[in-house]
Amino acid sequence: MAYRDEVFVAGGQPTITYVDRQELHVERSIARALATPNQIVSLAGPTKTGKTVLCKKMLGSREYIWVDGGQVGSAAALWEKIATDLNVPAERTSETGTEHTVEAGIEAVVVTATGSRLSRSTEGVTHRVDGMSESLQVLQKRRIVLVIDDFHYIEADARTEIIRNLKGAIFNGLKVLLLSVAHRVFDAISAESELTGRFISVTLPEWTHDELRQIATLGFRELKIDCPENIIDTLVEESQSSPFLMQKFCWEICFDNDIEKTKLLGHHHIPAEYDLREMFARISKDAGLPIYQKLVTGPQARKERVMRPLKNGGDADIYEATLLALAETGPQPTVSYEDLRAKLNSLLTEMMPQKHEITSALKHLSTISMKGGLSSAVDWDEDSREISIADPYLRFYLRWQIRSSAP
Repeated sequence: MAYRDEVFVAGGQPTITYVDRQELHVERSIARALATPNQIVSLAGPTKTGKTVLCKKMLGSREYIWVDGGQVGSAAALWEKIATDLNVPAERTSETGTEHTVEAGIEAVVVTATGSRLSRSTEGVTHRVDGMSESLQVLQKRRIVLVIDDFHYIEADARTEIIRNLKGAIFNGLKVLLLSVAHRVFDAISAESELTGRFISVTLPEWTHDELRQIATLGFRELKIDCPENIIDTLVEESQSSPFLMQKFCWEICFDNDIEKTKLLGHHHIPAEYDLREMFARISKDAGLPIYQKLVTGPQARKERVMRPLKNGGDADIYEATLLALAETGPQPTVSYEDLRAKLNSLLTEMMPQKHEITSALKHLSTISMKGGLSSAVDWDEDSREISIADPYLRFYLRWQIRSSAP
């Protein structure tokens, strides 16, 4: 017997509804990258498309240290986190050339240079342990894989220092795996040019409609659920190419229809008139509202912001107007500056912002996304003049809660 919560797992590690994407050679590419010696591996792909799930599956039973880049403010913070996980002591006491860990209130047994076995506590010279060097030694000796998730969240200067810290160990066999969004795949190379030639990049393609459909097919089959094909078609279309959202949709359908587990006899049936619009509106608010609220608030302002009148009534400052314009694109995962400006022009009755005002707002939204741990919700690339809306939850919210021509 299968249970709903074990079948449809949004944000966790699915088993029954895990979709093997080997036909795209994704798993084989990662296996090859992990097996290649003396290389740093970058696994990149759209946000919430299963990078973490796939990575943990491929690591299997191997030992690894997992660090969340969104919680790393500096290189020192990274090594403190790793040292803590590896149980590297902060201090050691030396005894005639022999060291032992200092533990408060506990005597330690030491062996002196003459071979005597003595019980002592805090005698000798106490010194600080270099957490980074000690951690690197442990990682290499035990062949532990270092995984830094959301590597792109880390500030540029800290990324550079971290990569330089790791460079020698990588050359000596340490396996490092960096996870990032697709358009930040080469952040490691940007941080340290000497890694060129010692860098393997694997980019996950967006999920196809057929792959997303497999989540519903596998799960509904396991739970003995008969669901109309047109409902599954709509779920796939609205999932923003995200397996997370597809898992969430299927779970919500089960919950709304009081399906908790497989029937012993017969099948569950999803009615053809099931209200998908209400479900989408609910999920978009639950998942995307917190992200949107942080962005629409904008940075702290020293003076009152200029409010611009909207053609459909009301007014908005530059940050809200920018998000409204992004919503009007669909929203698309990537929007050009020209398209954004055109949408702003169609939304505002007057007081069209100047170019420098728009780019300034985009830079601030990018900073809020990065520092707020919002999965690069909005990322402005000055060179390509493109805005990336990487987070499918934000795109889903903009589509179902913000867009004026709501579906």
